[in-house]
Amino acid sequence: MNTSTSITSTPRWALLAALLFALGTMPAQAQLGITGGLNFESIDDIQDSQDSGVDREAAFDNSTGYHVGVVYNLGLGPVDVRPGFIFRKVGTYDFQGAVNDLEDQAFDVTAYEVPLDLRFTVLPTPIIKPYILAGPQLTFVRGEDEFDDVLEDQSFSLNIGAGTDISLPGLPLTLQPELRYEFGATKFMDEDSSFSIGDTEFSPQDSPRFSAFSVRLNILF
Repeated sequence: MNTSTSITSTPRWALLAALLFALGTMPAQAQLGITGGLNFESIDDIQDSQDSGVDREAAFDNSTGYHVGVVYNLGLGPVDVRPGFIFRKVGTYDFQGAVNDLEDQAFDVTAYEVPLDLRFTVLPTPIIKPYILAGPQLTFVRGEDEFDDVLEDQSFSLNIGAGTDISLPGLPLTLQPELRYEFGATKFMDEDSSFSIGDTEFSPQDSPRFSAFSVRLNILF
């Protein structure tokens, strides 16, 4: 009787258990942290949707925003996986001057972001470890009043950047200063929606996408 066992006859649960065991034995180091910084937005203005021959637009103002949140860094050898949850103050659309006799009308744009950064260490040293990063980001955009009606429920972006791990001698902290760039993979305004300010109707026919440089500091515990 042939007592040999082929891999095709191995139970699937055993293969799954072996895979989970292999993943569990990989060198991993998890750190929870807080994050924050400044974002420098570059977003298009919104033109009115009426063919009146008069150039009216809502200017994107206050292009310097901020962001704060939490991150979770999971070290897997040369690659780290770092998801996060971040609140971001994007900026303000200012309609003053876009409509006749408009005193002051402006709408803030904020967002909740869920980034997934993949970090690759390029020069490991005992104290300073430079790295590059890239990864997708899911963004839930929020606006004020009727302006919220033209915003998509969610949009996708891609992030690239560079930073460095800085270990503080004698302290259980890791600092990660970063320079990042985000570019939108999808729009964050609905081209089929419109809203009215006074007697003027606005429609984001050329729907803006998120585009921003940011400086960020992560503090891992």
